[in-house]
Amino acid sequence: MSRIKSVKKWHSLFIWPALIATVIYIFSALSHPIMVWTGPQAKKMFPPSLVLQGNEMVNISTIVEKNKLQEAQIAKFVPYKEQVLFQITQGNDLPRRYFSNVNYTEIENHDKQQAIWLAQYYLAQDLSIISIEFQSQFDEQYPQVNRLLPVYKINYDTEDNLTVFVHTETQALAAITNDWKRSLRWVFQNLHSFEFLSHSEGLRVGLIAIMVSLISLMAITGVLFIVLLKRNKKVIKVERRWHRRMAYIVVLPLILFSVSGIYHLLHMSIEGNKEFVLQQSPPLPLGSWLPSELPRALVGKKINQISLVREKINNDVKNLYRISASVVKSLQENNRKKRFKGAASESRGYYLDSQSGLLLDSVDLQVVKQKATDIFTEYGSNVTNTKLLTHFGPSYDFRNKRLPIWQVESQAGLQLFIDPITSTVIDQNNVWGRTESYSFSFLHKWNFLVPLAGRFYRDVAIVLVLSLALLLSLLGLLIYLKRKKAVATKELDNNEILTS
Repeated sequence: MSRIKSVKKWHSLFIWPALIATVIYIFSALSHPIMVWTGPQAKKMFPPSLVLQGNEMVNISTIVEKNKLQEAQIAKFVPYKEQVLFQITQGNDLPRRYFSNVNYTEIENHDKQQAIWLAQYYLAQDLSIISIEFQSQFDEQYPQVNRLLPVYKINYDTEDNLTVFVHTETQALAAITNDWKRSLRWVFQNLHSFEFLSHSEGLRVGLIAIMVSLISLMAITGVLFIVLLKRNKKVIKVERRWHRRMAYIVVLPLILFSVSGIYHLLHMSIEGNKEFVLQQSPPLPLGSWLPSELPRALVGKKINQISLVREKINNDVKNLYRISASVVKSLQENNRKKRFKGAASESRGYYLDSQSGLLLDSVDLQVVKQKATDIFTEYGSNVTNTKLLTHFGPSYDFRNKRLPIWQVESQAGLQLFIDPITSTVIDQNNVWGRTESYSFSFLHKWNFLVPLAGRFYRDVAIVLVLSLALLLSLLGLLIYLKRKKAVATKELDNNEILTS
């Protein structure tokens, strides 16, 4: 009996702060699936494609010479309406530059128009624009989870104040939001992640850790109380019986939510802000690419884009045109299931040697391995495994937005994710990072249910469990208050007897 009293004491001691923590965290957690279910989404999923006539790459030398172009970080041919434009990126915080493939001159300040056209393409409608801003930093409305920078923030004149963020280099709709989604995001950011304390990381982490620990403590002592009480007596009161029944369902998920949440919090606070420093790829010397004709087999076919890459093939540095062939888009419409699962935007990548004009075979793997080898060598490691990813997963999720992508792993467990279109490293992780990703994915987000029931019913299951947990907490408070009232009444009766 003394053990029951001891556990009961601890279970009751923190009931008010634990209840407050539970209400805050469950309420804010519920805002996330609601945001996913009800937030705005684009009408189209894949980027626009272009149809080449065959002379586009012939004109590059004229464009470079006429505009006195020297070098670029990224250079590619991209679609714009019915045109094909030459796009170059010369800085991560600068708008892209564009050149006509007809008169070979620069189209001044076109990056903004490119963003507007891409937004209209993804929304499948032409809406009135209030404002458009070039954004080179993350903020509350466009948080770091979106990964892509710089972007254009386009505000539309709609009743819900629709806003989209467009990344013109990848032709991606980076994010889409409105007033409703902004409100839900505010709830999640400030009541779940405590972003309002971002200026004081130690205080933010400490407060979240205390609140989540209180929830864990209540769950653990609740389990012990149920186990010990079951051995001693049968519960008669209805509310206590229901409290016990619901506890059987939600206690384990609550503990797993709490443990994985704290693990995620600490990992992101300690490791999440540490950037993996990569050696910058040498700039592309644009004058080194010779004019080449498009292979006849590709003339008239739909192409996503043609990028210029400079890579070592069989110990020879080659200037290559990488031609990204579009997939067959019979199901172009977008939906949340497809977006979170992801799909490759290209059917195949072709490489054309700008010096010889020859179409090269199986170059993607060579380019990726060479890029990874150069990086891993700096860390005294070698490439052990390569894999082409065509869908998102725990280690490379939908936030990255680019598919297909090459995953390359080293002996030390370091993984790189390399974009084959531009041959750039866009993400990385290590063993500890993957361990945390799997913990958060399976214990916190319940992604193990997605292959069995789908993402929507996974969310439904989480919402039901969280709702039961909230009801369990409120029912526990009711039991606590009734017990306090009964004790107070008994003491009052005893006092009356003694004074009479």
